[in-house]
Amino acid sequence: MAKKDLSKINNAALYDTIEEATAEPAPEPIRRSKRDIPPTAEEIQAAREQGRTRGRKGIKMLRVNMSFYPEVHDYIRIMAQAHGMTITQYTNEVFRNDMKRNAASYEEIKALRERLKNG
Repeated sequence: MAKKDLSKINNAALYDTIEEATAEPAPEPIRRSKRDIPPTAEEIQAAREQGRTRGRKGIKMLRVNMSFYPEVHDYIRIMAQAHGMTITQYTNEVFRNDMKRNAASYEEIKALRERLKNG
């Protein structure tokens, strides 16, 4: 089998993506908790922001079990891969963007709920 000439492939976009992804230093690693030492509030916040809560006692992310139509699930999976994210990261990013878009409505509804709750 003959070797293929790969020198003609334009991979500038790939190198740009790698450069952009590695421009910022990696976040500080979060220590693993020992059974008798609970994590600090700063460690909990850092773990949640980084999405690194798996296997860390006392640091849990909120979870939702959701069902998707097959075409929606396929879309989420493909788009997450295209953006170099996990499905969870991509879904959280979609919701964060929606939160920014609807921030005013969200705050009004929260205030109304609080007023109704307090009478």
